[in-house]
Amino acid sequence: MTLPSLSSQPIDESSILREQVLSTDNHDGRHFNTNFILSDAEKILRLGMGTTEEVTVEKLNQVVELNNIYEQLSYHIRQVSIEIVSDLNAKTANQQHSTTIGVLRKLCWYSWEDKMVLMLAGFSIIYGEYILLDSRLCKGGSKLGGLAKKLESLTQNNLAETLPSYTQKVIVDCLSYVLELTKCVVELKPCPYYSPPPSVILALPMATYWIATTLINVSAACVCGAHFKVHQNELVELTALIFKTRATFSPELAKKKAEESFQILRHAWYHNSFSNRVELFRLIFNVKNDYEGIFERHNFLLEGLNYWRNDQSVLLLITSGFDISNEQIDFLNWFFDNSSPYIIWIPIMSYNAAWTTEDEHHFEKVKERMYNLRLLNDPQKRLLPQFIRFVKKELFPKCKMRWGEDAILVSIDLKGRIVHLNVVHMILTWAPHYIQKNTIGVQRLYNIIPWVTKEVKEGTSGVNRVVPEIDEMINDFLSEIGGKINAWADLVDRRIRKVLAQSTPYHNDREKDLWQQETTWSLHLLAPKFESYQPIGELIIDWIQEEKYIFLYGGNDMKWVQEFTSKVREVGSKTQLNIELVYVGRNKKIRGIIDKKRMSHSPLHNSASVWWFWTRLRSMFLSRIHYLDVTNCPVKDYNNDEILQGLKKLLAYESTNTTIEGWALLSKGAKVIVCGHGTKMLRVMNEYQIWKENIAPKGFGQAFKDHHEMIFMNRHSCCTLEYPIKLDKIPENETCHECSRSMHKFLTFTCCHGHDVDSDKD
Repeated sequence: MTLPSLSSQPIDESSILREQVLSTDNHDGRHFNTNFILSDAEKILRLGMGTTEEVTVEKLNQVVELNNIYEQLSYHIRQVSIEIVSDLNAKTANQQHSTTIGVLRKLCWYSWEDKMVLMLAGFSIIYGEYILLDSRLCKGGSKLGGLAKKLESLTQNNLAETLPSYTQKVIVDCLSYVLELTKCVVELKPCPYYSPPPSVILALPMATYWIATTLINVSAACVCGAHFKVHQNELVELTALIFKTRATFSPELAKKKAEESFQILRHAWYHNSFSNRVELFRLIFNVKNDYEGIFERHNFLLEGLNYWRNDQSVLLLITSGFDISNEQIDFLNWFFDNSSPYIIWIPIMSYNAAWTTEDEHHFEKVKERMYNLRLLNDPQKRLLPQFIRFVKKELFPKCKMRWGEDAILVSIDLKGRIVHLNVVHMILTWAPHYIQKNTIGVQRLYNIIPWVTKEVKEGTSGVNRVVPEIDEMINDFLSEIGGKINAWADLVDRRIRKVLAQSTPYHNDREKDLWQQETTWSLHLLAPKFESYQPIGELIIDWIQEEKYIFLYGGNDMKWVQEFTSKVREVGSKTQLNIELVYVGRNKKIRGIIDKKRMSHSPLHNSASVWWFWTRLRSMFLSRIHYLDVTNCPVKDYNNDEILQGLKKLLAYESTNTTIEGWALLSKGAKVIVCGHGTKMLRVMNEYQIWKENIAPKGFGQAFKDHHEMIFMNRHSCCTLEYPIKLDKIPENETCHECSRSMHKFLTFTCCHGHDVDSDKD
């Protein structure tokens, strides 16, 4: 029987050989620390292959003297060594095949992967003791083990003859491939996130057979090489065969390593115990060291990972390609100027191919506008595959967004954990200084001192007749108690400040706290104090503080806008009330006419201010839904939430697909009185003569609201309300805010890449 090979062996002989190999397996589920033994065996092999500096007895004994917990394992390794040595003088391929089958039978209880490791460990003992004999380290009185004595008797004068250099090279190459194949197979062992495909499982038995055959041939070539020149040719063939077998496993190993990298990154983002976020960044960005410059700021020097060891908050702006509007960029630049966190822009392409010239041009164009953000100097090169996969397959779905939709802004803490999947809605809803404001602290316990004083004085009443200095003693005692209380409060406050300094306010819990402080639907939610970035205008804030009546209104019908404006002014004149009118609709043409004719205040002067106002309301809407979700509010109770209902009305009235001609909201100061359909609101104004008598006893606002609720409208223009389809909780039925009928549900595909914020409807 000649040496079998994958290329020349007939199909029937191959099947017979496979059946013989499979018959040796009786795996009973036992296992061991594969990596521990493989590591020690590799050290021995590396010594003999000339890849380490020196050979010492101590190093060679690492495999032989295994830990006590592997006593039975050590026995099996020895048995493999003895089995291999016992037939070193075999001259035929049949005898070598019998030895291989014998070795496999001795390891029948182990899995195929474990068999490979144990065979390699057994061979490493032979190889190591052969090196000891060859290097004459066991001479000079050193005792030889039984295996070493057997080797010495086998080799006799052969050790004096040096193997030809070509044969030595063939042996080293062969062992290298065997070692790499074994390591590859061990790494492919099943784990919670990976199961080998059938092709790998089917290939394992024969791969184990060829490794055993190779190790037996290498042993014979080393120890008896001077007499068996044929081993040289056999090893060449085996080397090619092992290389071909390894090619079966290598692609799957690459897949598993990719999966492993993904799982490590995934665990790090949610649960990591890193000391700082730099360690997380190494899993995201392709860098050689922490000082390699990969981040740049507009016209500034490059920064490395080491820069992010500080305690500054960090937000990751992740976009689908370069799909981010100028309005979003301008807002983020402003946000950076007025807040604490750094923002790192990470553009991820929807395809894996190299960037085109057009891509490069687009990237540079967007970079020019991001003058306050940190940028990757070469995103194609810097982003690791596992991060791109994590963003597309997990991060965007968890944010309830499709890949290719709006950008997300991920907040990470100092250890690199995700503490908020998308803070975009949070930072649009509340001002930066309000988010960062620390509301946690020890309330000063001054009220304790009066209580203690009262108790002490009552308890020492009449004592001054016996102890004249009792009042002085009480004052000293109270002063000491007060000092201790204040010192304790200061200590707690310092601990709070220390913890907060190591965290970030851009956290899910902080967003929840902010909503808990917003208990009513009011104009404060629509016109917050957002410092310089406030298109609604400081004037409205002043009107709120002055408790004025304010009409916010919008719509796409110029006729309705003109009539409503005229009627409000007429009624204001008759009631001698200074009623303020503010147009906040998205219709560009109507805004222009209002500004030109000075029909009312129009704070949304440009696309940026329109984008901010309505994007902010939509962000507030989605953030409020998230808050109700995390506080376990049932979907059926959403209609009972005053804030959510108020936001729904405005968004439904001003939706892109609405056919409504107009809408209006009336408030007195910050308190919202009524918000309704334009036709109905105009009718209330036209019927002023009917309800004017109620103004004196009830006030203008209540009289307006009472008459509004009395009016019944048979028909009204249709309005629409848009929910992102990825939301966890979308009501099955939505009721119209005007007629209380169930609204129809449609599936709409909307292209948003133009970032159109102005409506040009007449």
